[in-house]
Amino acid sequence: MPPAAASSRFPLMRWVLGALVVPLAIFAWLMTSPGMNHAAQLPIQHFFIVTDISLLAAGVALLLARAALQIEQFRVLLSALGFMSMAGLFAVHAISTPGVLQPAPVGYSYGASYGGTVIGLSAYLSLFVPSLFFWASYTQAAPALERRFPRAATGVVVAVAIALVVYGAIAILRPEVLMALPLSDPQYAYPLAVVSAVLFIFAATRQAETYARTRFPMQGALVISFIFLAEAQIIMVVSSFWTLAWWEYHVLMFVAVVLALGALFLELDRRRGLERFLPSEVVERVVTGDLLRLAGERRVVTVLFADLRGSTVLAEQLAAEEVVRLINTYVGVLARCVFAHGGMLDKFLGDGLMAVFGLLPDGSDGAVPAAQAALEMRRAIQTVNADRVARGGAPIGFGVGIHTGEVVLGAIGIPQRSDFTAIGDTVNTAARLQEICKGFEVDVVLSSHTAERLPANAFALRDLGPAEVRGKNQPVRIFTLTGSAASSAAPAAS
Repeated sequence: MPPAAASSRFPLMRWVLGALVVPLAIFAWLMTSPGMNHAAQLPIQHFFIVTDISLLAAGVALLLARAALQIEQFRVLLSALGFMSMAGLFAVHAISTPGVLQPAPVGYSYGASYGGTVIGLSAYLSLFVPSLFFWASYTQAAPALERRFPRAATGVVVAVAIALVVYGAIAILRPEVLMALPLSDPQYAYPLAVVSAVLFIFAATRQAETYARTRFPMQGALVISFIFLAEAQIIMVVSSFWTLAWWEYHVLMFVAVVLALGALFLELDRRRGLERFLPSEVVERVVTGDLLRLAGERRVVTVLFADLRGSTVLAEQLAAEEVVRLINTYVGVLARCVFAHGGMLDKFLGDGLMAVFGLLPDGSDGAVPAAQAALEMRRAIQTVNADRVARGGAPIGFGVGIHTGEVVLGAIGIPQRSDFTAIGDTVNTAARLQEICKGFEVDVVLSSHTAERLPANAFALRDLGPAEVRGKNQPVRIFTLTGSAASSAAPAAS
């Protein structure tokens, strides 16, 4: 969808103003109309409404956490932890509803203060703690955590879950322990509310920047969700227990979580589609609108074609299941090498693949990561072949062609099924270079356009001279990678 069309279908500023003004106007009207802002003492209804909100938040947390662990993205994980903490703390708020599962405290009346109670503390924390996670997800905290604890994502989720369970157990079994904490003092309610509201507005602002780049309605829905949560936190501490104004913050939280659930479900569905051919860091840039225009653009990139040698003969000798298993093993190795160096897996080609490098700016138009991927393919295939030979099989060779030049990038197809791909003469040339590997008895052939972008102190090249390439009027000067500058040449696969 073109940005202009998306913008006209979802005028964000109009919705943001509505999200800011309407709830606050309703709250102001209730607070200035004592006859309207009457008590609504509905403990059973309160229990079920809050429980429903907690379950919805838990659903959002589950979807996000699962995606975060799959794509190894700490920013998504922090958002998941935000909804997880909201679900857990608000569930304790529901369980603590006086006169439902828990007896009403001694001296309690429905007009009593919300502060200084487990139900009140849990309500405050159910927005304050998530606001910290949402704030962190839009700062450098996410990449910092990813660098410091690259394999600790699951452990972080488990730690937060355990903390929520411990809090819930204490709230139910030993509520006096929580009431002894300084945060339970009503004087801290306003500072907590102000801090969390500011953090929610910060998250909404950063999310609005993402919407401005992408124009995706789901990104705008998250902006409104954060605004509703900020307003809910303020209304929670300003309104009196059990009044209609106090009930309004429950409605705002419910709407906010529903909006987030729908928006994040659409975003995760979009992520899964992109993850079929893009590495996780590129997916993150695409989703946030910071990298590619799916409608189409011209860019200078490096295209890599890789193909297995001798697989056709094996297909005639082995059972169908064995052929598929064998090709998946080898092609899977090639694909992982592409992802390891930030390449886009454009498509699988039977017993080979096409990849594009340079979507993430690197100063070499993708030539350096493409060459690194080719060297890693060589090492990985040698390892797989060694294992195959040890089991009595024959080794399988491969060929790689690499070329750098301008391509057209875009989503090609129909609305029901499309693929993001690169087209142009650069793609055709890379494919032809892969085909001539065998004639030169090497496993990697790259053009001079790629070779001139490789630093001499990082790669060892051998000049193969000019070569006739099908589809080109003039010979193309080609090179092969004999290894990195610090390594010795590896034997070519024939």
